[in-house]
Amino acid sequence: MKEEKKKTATKKTTVKKSTTKKEPVKKEIIKKEQPKDIKKVKEKVEPNLNETIIVKEENKKEPIINHNLIECNFCHQKYDKGYSICPHCHKRQKPSISLTFFIIFALVFIFGIITFHFVNKYIIKNVDIDYKSSCILVDYENLVRHPKEYKGKDIRIIGEVVEVEGYDTNYGNSMIITLNANLFDDGTKHLITVNYIDRTYNEGFIAGDIVTVYGKYQSINGNIPNIKAEYIIFGN
Repeated sequence: MKEEKKKTATKKTTVKKSTTKKEPVKKEIIKKEQPKDIKKVKEKVEPNLNETIIVKEENKKEPIINHNLIECNFCHQKYDKGYSICPHCHKRQKPSISLTFFIIFALVFIFGIITFHFVNKYIIKNVDIDYKSSCILVDYENLVRHPKEYKGKDIRIIGEVVEVEGYDTNYGNSMIITLNANLFDDGTKHLITVNYIDRTYNEGFIAGDIVTVYGKYQSINGNIPNIKAEYIIFGN
């Protein structure tokens, strides 16, 4: 009986082993934040990329451009300006646009001077001669007695300067000249007024001058005819 009790006691003390497996404990990895002082150190050690790029660009040397070189119109290689023939392809270069423009301008200017001289010498003078020859020589008496017959026509009158009045404009010397058409010393005066503009400032008249007037008979004031002169020459 004692032995059986011992067996039962041993059976009770034996503990059954558990079949469940224990899961391994996961170790949590905790990232430690770097202190702020380390960041400042890194910023000091690592240079700013933008600053390095600016420094490199400043260190770049600008290329030296030789302004005394020109490009060939044919082979497009560069050579000194002094050559009129390319030393590479040995072809004569065409003149530049500026030189061509200067030559054309000079030719036009010379042609203009020659044309002006020709027109002034031959055409204008011929027109002046034709106009003067078309003017009718009229005396004072006919201008006063028959104004309707001569009014509006180109006439020629000879007289002595009595008085000159007028004013200077921006385009010439505007004058009102009073003539005495009676050239005889009998004491009578045949007065005529003449309106004339000297655009070249080349002519001036003084009392006592004998002149010939070419112009248009415009009006009459009482017995004083008025002429708009185109030309006035000294003498008769």
